[in-house]
Amino acid sequence: MSSEHGIPPQPLTYRAGLLQRVAARLRAGECCSIVGPSGVGKTNLSRFLQRQDVQALYFPDAPTWVALIDCNALAAEDGSREFAVLELIAHRLIREAERRNLPESAVASLDRLHATLLNEGNLLLALRYLERICGRLIEDQGLRIILLFDQFEDIWRELDARLFRNLRYLRDEFKYRLVYLTITRERLSRARQRARNDLDAVESFWEMFEPHTFGLGMHEEADAREVLERIAWRRGATFTPAVAQAVLDTSGGHPALIRALAWTADEQWLDQSPERIAALPEVAQECAKLWNDLLPDEQRVVRHLAAGLDMCDADQETLADLRLIELIRGEPPQLFASVFAAYVRSQGGVSGEGIVVARRQRRVWVDGRLLPGQLPPLEFNLLVYLAERAGTVCPREEILGALYPEERLEANDERIDTLLKRLRDSLGDDGRNPRYLITHRGVGVRLARGRVEE
Repeated sequence: MSSEHGIPPQPLTYRAGLLQRVAARLRAGECCSIVGPSGVGKTNLSRFLQRQDVQALYFPDAPTWVALIDCNALAAEDGSREFAVLELIAHRLIREAERRNLPESAVASLDRLHATLLNEGNLLLALRYLERICGRLIEDQGLRIILLFDQFEDIWRELDARLFRNLRYLRDEFKYRLVYLTITRERLSRARQRARNDLDAVESFWEMFEPHTFGLGMHEEADAREVLERIAWRRGATFTPAVAQAVLDTSGGHPALIRALAWTADEQWLDQSPERIAALPEVAQECAKLWNDLLPDEQRVVRHLAAGLDMCDADQETLADLRLIELIRGEPPQLFASVFAAYVRSQGGVSGEGIVVARRQRRVWVDGRLLPGQLPPLEFNLLVYLAERAGTVCPREEILGALYPEERLEANDERIDTLLKRLRDSLGDDGRNPRYLITHRGVGVRLARGRVEE
């Protein structure tokens, strides 16, 4: 395999642990989904799978084409993107036929079908002509075809269910010989549910992938060292064993962090704390990309982990997704790299000090310690009210109005004093020398340090 721009190609062992598992499912005729966060090399993996020597390695049982369907290549007017997807698939199959030096007569036959598809401009007819193109390749040429969808999220979130039912039909027409592989940021079912809330309408499509979903996470050591060797080759320098190991350990195997660290690494760098390393511009930039790529519920879990808070009651679905892409590891769970944890802490939010209220879970942390059980409803509602206004003196009458909206109560109603005493006891806050629940006589109550996490 020739090198690109003088850079040696990836070895055939690249991402072998993942690709061996994925290829086994694809050979069995199953559609697969690969899910990965920012900076782990989703585009690199797509390009790697385009190589014919890679396809020969992983699919020795039958002639196999992996046709890249890069959804960034879609260019269509509003209302015609469904048609554009089918046309793009046809176009990429014909380009692959040319790349593989199929006989000119076979390519010309495919071109005629494609031209007719373009002239008709009709979604149903586009499906029919695409079906014929697939038939010419799969049945006449004896091929297995894998359609590799890159940048698939946009069309998956935005386009009508009809397109995906058509793709399911196409796959069923050539079952076990035509399969799909998607590379996305999150599981297909979760992405569609958040965007369209119509999972039932597209169930026939995403159900093909759900049992065969794989995480594209951190590099194994061999791949990580390959990244370092490539950077050393580009720099015209070598890394000492100590620096190389420090880069691998600090990055946690995250490909983009390996690159950022490698370009800034030297012997003095070895003694720096994770906080100092996370502040380096190149490292901070990659950490920011990874952080901003996380979904809100993922950010909440990551904040808690970075702060060292107890995660026994965390959202298990979110934890499972973060484990899939290897952003968290081990038991109890921890973030994949201390430098990323340091970056997250630098962004503010949850810390080890103060009151943290998880509204949905109805759980409370005090200085990083999870309170056992759950607070009674009125105490919990009072704490939520104060935590949402942490640092602000809340008038007694407004607190009473929030807690007892159906009643008209005077500011001197003793119920609020009783609730405050019980809440202080639950939080372990000394009423004579309070740290959190501060009473301002004649005015109201202030929670000194606190926040609400949804």
